[in-house]
Amino acid sequence: MFWSPKTGINSKYSFSSSPTFTCEPWSVYTGRPKSSSSSSNPAKVSILIFDKKRFENYLLNYGIIRSKTSSSDKLILQDAYEVLRNQVGNLSKLKHPNILAVIEPLEEHSKNFMFVTEYVTGSLESVFASGDEEANFFKGHIREEVVIQRGILEVVQALDFIHNRASSVHLDIQPRSVLINENSDWKVSGLGHLMKLPQGTNTTEYFIPQYDPRAPSFMHLELNYTAPEVVLDNTVSFKSDYFSLGLLIYMLYTGRGLLSAEGSSSQYKDEYTKFERRLATMSWDQVFNKLPTNLKPCIPKLMNRDIYSRYDNINEFLDSQFFQDPLIKTLNFLDDLPTKTNEEKIVFLKGLEELLPQFPVTLLQRKFLTVLLGALGQQCKDKNPHGPCISKEVELIIKIGSTVSQLTFQERIFPELINKAQFPIILRNATSALINNLSTLKDKVKKEDFLENVAKPLVTFTFKDMEGEHALVAQETLLGNTQLIANLFDFVTMKNFLMPLISHLFTKTTSLMVKIACVSSFRELIESENVDSDMICSDILPLFKAMKTRDPRIMMQSLKLFNTVPQVIKDDSILVEQLLPLIWNYSMAPTLDKSQYTQYTAVINRISNAVQASHIKTLKQSNNNAADADDTKKFDRLIQPAQVKREDPDTKAAKKIETPAILPTRNPQAKKPSILAPRSRPNVKSTPPNPRRQVQTAPKAPKAPSQNAELDDFDDFVSAASSPTPSLQPNTQLSNSYGSTSRIPQQGPTSSLPPGFSISLQPSRKPAETGPRQDTGQSNGSMSLI
Repeated sequence: MFWSPKTGINSKYSFSSSPTFTCEPWSVYTGRPKSSSSSSNPAKVSILIFDKKRFENYLLNYGIIRSKTSSSDKLILQDAYEVLRNQVGNLSKLKHPNILAVIEPLEEHSKNFMFVTEYVTGSLESVFASGDEEANFFKGHIREEVVIQRGILEVVQALDFIHNRASSVHLDIQPRSVLINENSDWKVSGLGHLMKLPQGTNTTEYFIPQYDPRAPSFMHLELNYTAPEVVLDNTVSFKSDYFSLGLLIYMLYTGRGLLSAEGSSSQYKDEYTKFERRLATMSWDQVFNKLPTNLKPCIPKLMNRDIYSRYDNINEFLDSQFFQDPLIKTLNFLDDLPTKTNEEKIVFLKGLEELLPQFPVTLLQRKFLTVLLGALGQQCKDKNPHGPCISKEVELIIKIGSTVSQLTFQERIFPELINKAQFPIILRNATSALINNLSTLKDKVKKEDFLENVAKPLVTFTFKDMEGEHALVAQETLLGNTQLIANLFDFVTMKNFLMPLISHLFTKTTSLMVKIACVSSFRELIESENVDSDMICSDILPLFKAMKTRDPRIMMQSLKLFNTVPQVIKDDSILVEQLLPLIWNYSMAPTLDKSQYTQYTAVINRISNAVQASHIKTLKQSNNNAADADDTKKFDRLIQPAQVKREDPDTKAAKKIETPAILPTRNPQAKKPSILAPRSRPNVKSTPPNPRRQVQTAPKAPKAPSQNAELDDFDDFVSAASSPTPSLQPNTQLSNSYGSTSRIPQQGPTSSLPPGFSISLQPSRKPAETGPRQDTGQSNGSMSLI
């Protein structure tokens, strides 16, 4: 950083520590105003600094001067500094769009000179002569033919002003003297050798100062771009700049200079002689074969050795065919756009939309975008904004913005569009432009900024607040782009914000086309599953139940929606209870023709068949599930190991008790044998039975049991089997072991039997035999029922 006092430029601007580029003898720095209180202050400026100490050391090192104190050396230094003063002073005096504008005048300090100009990013020397393509790319410099053509026009316009308004000759037209700003506009500079011609004359004498060839080039004319009459004839005129312009054009299209004088007048003479010989053996077109076809006829009129064979006035060159290109005329009008009327602007902007693809993208970004943003801001500030102009400007700005990066769009374009003072005006006048470019805005703007600052305000204004004929077109267009916005909304925003607005518009609009667009929007939301079944049942289907119009166009569009509902709603009961009755109702409308009715019935049948198939499948599945459950139970029982039922130990022990816990009191009398115990037989001699003789013994009448008998029988009862004995009918005959039968008398109510027995069991007795019988000690085990 150069030393300088904290006053003047240093107190107003901050600038970078290293130069952006060098334009001999100036180092060009990018600066910014420290105070932005004034709206007229530019955001960026260029600060040009000349290092006096470095310059003087250079002269001393190369022996151009011996000391700083000698009069001759001081004269050289003063001549050099005077060239710099003249350059800045002439720039300050000459005000033209194509001449570098001075913002802060020259400040002279002990160690440097400095002044401030409009922001520039390079020179023709750095862009075209250096060949540093990478540096040119990052600085945004353009070498397209239309840009060169436009640049030449700007230089010519600056010369026209210098010649015809200032009556002066530039004398230093060269690549170093033409600077380029961020909008790709060319600015003429290097007015250190500007010479004003005497009034009433077109020529004058001029003698080139003789300096050491090693002296810095800014101290003398650049002979490689100087007219021959100046070097060889010591004559200068307006037409001397024409020749210099021709040499500059040659360099622009070929990348190299036509002459190489190396700062020597004699060398210049030799170089120019070679050039004349080439022209003598070759034509002008052959020497300048790399130039555009419509520019070649102009070169002899710019560079002829005879100054009277050149153009009489630079305006003649402006009127040539080379500058009649539509793209050049468009650029010219663009520069004058702020001065045009609204009617002229709208005509120009409509035509510009068709020409945009023909311009280089970089030129659109650097030139067109800057002008259009400025024009939009000016329109929004007017008391009566011109709606068509605002709409077209917004559309062009977004279209050009689609070619820049998201970061550039977010920093350069988006803040201008959503400016608090401008956005309400843009929203009212450029609604369609915003809707048509929603996709670009979504891609170039951060999601949160797009939803909150663009999408929601735009949807609310269009669907709810917008009125008039333009509203119908805007509403229909936005409904066609609803899917784009819906994909960015979450479910809550979709349900609480977007769906109510579309439903409101569907209910209130009187336009059939808008209503149809609403139906299409609903269908797209269903197809993309941005709405769920609950939203369809509660928000969408009720709208169609309440709709009264039966126009065939909206009826058929509604059919497409009904056809998509089963994609989201899988509950057959909802389809049967809500959807199918609604479709049947619509299908019976008298406005439908046969073909349309057939389409309705086809949808009804398809949905009905799907419901039936689904229900049958459900029934089969439920039956199969029941059968599977039964099989599962059987399988479980099969593989389940047998479980032994565990008894309570006390219960088990109780069952083993053979003696009753309570013993009955026995009569002290003699025991009566139990009826179940076998009776002893008398010792009678057994006689073999006579099968032929059978004696039937009448049964004895039973005796009434006594109390003691009952107590005796209780013991027999508790030890008897608990299984019941089948009851026998009265008079049942039983056969004994001998084949005799006996009839069992009916037991009376006074019969005394143990509990559980219905008849008395008595051992069978044989009839008494005559004569004594010897007891064999064996008893007959057969028993007879009495």
